[in-house]
Amino acid sequence: AGALLSAMGLAGCVTGPPAGPPPPAGVAAVARDKVYLTLPTPPGYPGEKEMAQSIVAQYGPRKVAFDALVSLSPQRVTIIVTAPSGPRVAQIDWDKDGVRAKTDGTPPPGFRGENVLADMVMANWPKGALEKALGGRLEVWDYPNGHRKLVRGKDLVVDIPPAVRDADGSSKRKLTNHDFGYTLTIVSREAGQ
Repeated sequence: AGALLSAMGLAGCVTGPPAGPPPPAGVAAVARDKVYLTLPTPPGYPGEKEMAQSIVAQYGPRKVAFDALVSLSPQRVTIIVTAPSGPRVAQIDWDKDGVRAKTDGTPPPGFRGENVLADMVMANWPKGALEKALGGRLEVWDYPNGHRKLVRGKDLVVDIPPAVRDADGSSKRKLTNHDFGYTLTIVSREAGQ
């Protein structure tokens, strides 16, 4: 679960929903045809976790790399996004009062904290919480090995294979959003490892 937690930053940085006005605060488009994910308040993550992540987002031929520090709890999520080994780019806070994103400098076009958080929720929140956040607009298929698929009818919309653990304790996971055409590759290391 921890591997993809920061996948969030990538999608929010390099992609966004199709043209048109953005969804309201606390809501992110996650697929075509106005498929939205409503972020619960408070976040409701099942436990507490801190991790460092290195993320590569690919959208068509474009690739963007960044790092993130992620802190998760039932009451609050904080994500600090930095350039690889560089300066802070953004901080995203999510709690009972909603989502707040602060960027340092000019944010990339289409950047919304909600987009970053939606990828994190799709990959890491329990199935029931994700289904509620999606409001029945996509089916969530979870497999015993940790693989998760979000489908519409017979169409695979989001594919999240299980994390692969490395000997050094880190884990690597991918999230592919077929509707919006991006892939996030996330390498995570939990605090204390």
